[in-house]
Amino acid sequence: MKQHFQLSKVATALAVVGGVSLFGNSAMAATSTPLAGQNISNVATATYTDNTNTERVVTSNVVKTLVAQVGSFTLVQSNERQTAANSSVSFPHILTNTGNGTDSFTLKIANDTGTFDWASYNVYVDRNQDGIADNDVALTETTAIELAAGESIGLVVVAKTPLAATASQYDSLTLTATAKTAALYDTGKDTASNIDKATIITGAVIEIKKEASVSTIGANGYITYTLTFQNKGTAAATSDVIIYDVLPSNVTFDTSTTADAKLVAYYNGSSTALNPGNTDADGFYFKTRSDKKEAFTFNAGKLAAGSTGKLTFTVKVKNAAENGEKITNTAYADTDGYTSGTNTPLTPDNVPTVPPTTTDTTLVPSNPNNVTVLGTTSHSINDDASVSWIDNNVPTGSAAGIDDQVHAAAVQGQAIVFGNNTTDGDVIYVHNSGTTTDSYNLSVAAAAGSSLPAGSIIEILKADGKTPVTDNNTGPIAAGGSLKFVVRVTLPTSGTVDAGTKLTMTSASVSNSSNKDTISLVVDSFTKSAVDLIHNKGTTSSPVYVGDGQKSSTGVPDTALVPGTSKQLDVTIKNTGGTPDNYNITVEGVPTGWTAELFGKDASGNCTNTKVTNSGTIANGSTGSYCLAVTAPDGTPATNIPATITVKISSPSTGTSDEIGFNLTIAEQRAISFTPDRQGQLAPGGSIIYSHTLTNIGNVTEADGSKTLDFALPTPSAGETVTVYVDVNGNGILDTNELVTGTGTGTLNSILQNAKFDPSKLAGLQQGESVTVYVKVEAAATATAGQSYTSTVQINPETGATLGSNSILSITDRTVINLGSVRLEKLQVAADCTVTPTDSEYTGNLQNAKPGQCVFYKVTATNQGNADATAVMINDAVPAYTTYKAGSVARDPSTQGTAPTETSGNVSYNVGTLIPGAYATLKFAVTVDKATP
Repeated sequence: MKQHFQLSKVATALAVVGGVSLFGNSAMAATSTPLAGQNISNVATATYTDNTNTERVVTSNVVKTLVAQVGSFTLVQSNERQTAANSSVSFPHILTNTGNGTDSFTLKIANDTGTFDWASYNVYVDRNQDGIADNDVALTETTAIELAAGESIGLVVVAKTPLAATASQYDSLTLTATAKTAALYDTGKDTASNIDKATIITGAVIEIKKEASVSTIGANGYITYTLTFQNKGTAAATSDVIIYDVLPSNVTFDTSTTADAKLVAYYNGSSTALNPGNTDADGFYFKTRSDKKEAFTFNAGKLAAGSTGKLTFTVKVKNAAENGEKITNTAYADTDGYTSGTNTPLTPDNVPTVPPTTTDTTLVPSNPNNVTVLGTTSHSINDDASVSWIDNNVPTGSAAGIDDQVHAAAVQGQAIVFGNNTTDGDVIYVHNSGTTTDSYNLSVAAAAGSSLPAGSIIEILKADGKTPVTDNNTGPIAAGGSLKFVVRVTLPTSGTVDAGTKLTMTSASVSNSSNKDTISLVVDSFTKSAVDLIHNKGTTSSPVYVGDGQKSSTGVPDTALVPGTSKQLDVTIKNTGGTPDNYNITVEGVPTGWTAELFGKDASGNCTNTKVTNSGTIANGSTGSYCLAVTAPDGTPATNIPATITVKISSPSTGTSDEIGFNLTIAEQRAISFTPDRQGQLAPGGSIIYSHTLTNIGNVTEADGSKTLDFALPTPSAGETVTVYVDVNGNGILDTNELVTGTGTGTLNSILQNAKFDPSKLAGLQQGESVTVYVKVEAAATATAGQSYTSTVQINPETGATLGSNSILSITDRTVINLGSVRLEKLQVAADCTVTPTDSEYTGNLQNAKPGQCVFYKVTATNQGNADATAVMINDAVPAYTTYKAGSVARDPSTQGTAPTETSGNVSYNVGTLIPGAYATLKFAVTVDKATP
C-alpha cells in the first residue's frame, strides 16, 4: 500500500512534539513570497471637476490577480562520520518546503560505491530534529511527505557497518528528495540530494548529539541545549576531546546565575558547574570573538571507551528574531584537540568555521538542531503617527490633541472624513508592535449610545484618502511598521447626525483574532443645511429682498395679471447652509386654467425659455434666481380678490425646504402657449419623441375663420430626421393623418379645423383648449458622441395678426448624442517583467501571476459627456503582496496632462482637462513579491 505522510494536516500535533516550522500568510515578511492563491485586488480612482464646478469621484472596476504556485525546497545536510565495524551510524537531514504552496515529496536512498558494503540502511522521520529517529518505521520510496509552505521535517538515515569492515574502509549513501509536482519547479530544481559517508576507524570513536529544550520559541525566550558526547570505540581517546559550539547570530549566550541558566558538565556520573569567566580550571572557555560571534570550547579529556558526557547551556533569543526564523545550531567534537595540521590547541578564536570548510577528519559534527521562532502579535490603532500605544493609554508628554480620538466637523450634504490630514491627533495609524509581519481586519461601527441614519455608507480608505481598502484589510505590515488610513462616512439623502456622535474603529490581527484595539471617531459639530426662499421686488443691480424667513411672504407685493399675458415674478433661492445644495421646485395653488411655471435666468438676470424644475447646484452662501411665469387664461374675470400661488422648494440631498406665496389679482387678452422646450439623449441611429402642449390661453377661438395658425417646421441640418404630429384624437398615438406637412390638409390650421379631435365637436382651438404636439427626432446612424440637434417648431398666425406678449409661439427640442460623463476602466495582464504588453492583451478578466512575474495595469479615463471635464486626476495604489516596477509608469497620449508619478506605492496622473470624447490612459506595472533565497 502506498503511504502518504501528510505533515501539514497534523501540524498541531507535530508542533507539540517540535521540530516543524509552522507559519502561514500572516507570519510571512512583507517582502516574502505570498502564498499560492493569494488574491491581489486593485481598484483605481479618478477625480475631476464637472461643468458645475463640482468635484466628482469615480472608481474603476475591480481587477483581480491570483498568485500562482511556485515550487522550491531544500534538503540539508551532507554528513561525514568516523565509526567502527559492526556499528550503527546516524546521518541527520532536514527537508524544508521553501515554495509558496503545499507540495509532496518522496525519498530515495542509494548505496554508492565504496570499499565496504553496508549491512543495512533506512531513512526515518525525525519530527523534533534531534538527530534520533522517532520510531522504527522506515520510509519507503512510495511514502509521500506533504509539506505546506514553510514547513520542514527532520529525517535520519540510519546505517549499519558490516562486521568484516576494516580500518580506513569507507562507503557512502545518497539521499534524494523529489517533488511530486515537477511542473511547479524550474528545470532541474525538483530534486535535491545529500551524500552521507562513513569511514571505519579503530580505537576511539566519538559521537556527539545536540538537543534543545523547546522546538518553538518567542523572541527574548530561553533555549537550553544539551550536548551528549560518547566514545563508542574500543579504546580511550589518545588526545583531549574538545567540544565546541559557535552560536548562530540570532541568539546570545546566557551567562546569568539563575537556576535555569547554569552551565553544567556531566561526566562519569558527576556534574560540575562551569564558570564562563574561567578559561582553564574547569576546561570551559567562552568568548565573544573578533568577528562578533559567540563561541565556547570544552575540554572533555581523553574519553575512555564506553564513557559518556553531557554539557548543558542556555541561550537567549534576540529581540530582532522574526516569526518563522530558524535557529539552526550544530556543535562539534574535535578528537585531537588541535587545529588541523598544527600543535595549536583549539580555542573559541581558532575553531573551524561553522560549517567547517576544512577536510579535517578529526572533526565530528552533531546533528543540526532547529528551533523555530514564533513571533508575537501586538499592535495598536491610534491617532499618533509615530508611537504605538493601545486603547486610552496615551503616553505622557504626547503631542497636544492625542487622545485616542479623531475628530471631524461635519456639514450636511458632505461626506464626514476622519483622519485625512497630517497632524498628530487627527490621523489614524495602525502600528505593528509585534515581532512578526501581520495584517489586520478593520471595521467601523457606531459606538454605544450613538447611531447613524439608515443607509449611511462607511468606507475605509488608504492614506491618499481616495483609494478604497480592499476587503477592509490593511495588507501586511512589517514588525515595527505602521500604515495610515482614512474613514469616509456618507450619509443618506437628508441624513443628519448629532454633535458628539461617536464611531468605533476596530483593528484585529489576522493571525491572532483576540489581539484587537480601537480608536474613537467623534463628530464634534454638525452644520445642518438651510435655505430661504425670497422675492426680489427691486432690480438685478439693486435688489430688494422680501419674504425672509421660513415660510414667510412678508413684504411680497400683490401683482395684477392681464389675462393671457404672462407675468414674470422673481423667485430667489438663498442657500444659507454650509454646503452646496440643489432644490426641487414646485408650484402649488394655481387656479384652474391658470399656468404658473418656473424658468431660468441668463447672466443679465433676464428670464429664459428654459423651464426649471430643479435649481441645479447652489454654493453655500450663494443665491440662484429664477422667473415664476404666471398666466391667467383669457376670459378670466377681472377681480381685486387675490389668488395665492405658492412656490415650494425641497432639497433631494438634505431635505431642507421653504416656501413663499404670491398674491395675484386679474385684469384680460388673447394668446397662444406652445410649451415646453425639451431635452433628451440618443444613441446613434436611435429616435426620441418629445411631447409638447399647444394651448389657446387667449379669449378667442384660434384656427377658426380668419384666425389661422400654422407651423413653420424645423429644417434638419446635421443628418437628423424631424417629423411633427398633432394628436387630434387625443389617443397619444402618432397616427398617419396627424402628420404635419405644411401644405393642404397637413397644415396646423386644417388639422385643428377637424372637429373630430374636440369632444364638443367644435372646430378650431377653443379658449383654454389644448392639443398635444409630438416632435419625433431620429439620429443619423453615423452620429458621434457629443453631437447635438436643435429642432424648433414655430407657430405663425395669419398675416398682420398680433398675439399677446405673453404668447409662446415656438418650442425648441435639444437632442444630445451619448450624453454622459467621465468613465473609468481598468484592465490588466499578467506577464514576464521583461515584456511590454500590447493594448490588445489587456483584459478585465481574472489573471494568474507567479511570484516574480509582473501584473501590468492600464487605467483609462474617457469623457463621454458633451462638456469639458476639468482637473481630471487618476489615482491608483500598488496592491498588497506586490512591489512597484521601477520606471513602469507611463501615459497615453504622451502630451496629455502632467507626466504620472509613483511615490511610496501611490500612483497619480494629473490629466488636466478632457474635452468631450477625449481620453487619457495611465499605465504601470507591479511585481508579485518573491522571497530572496
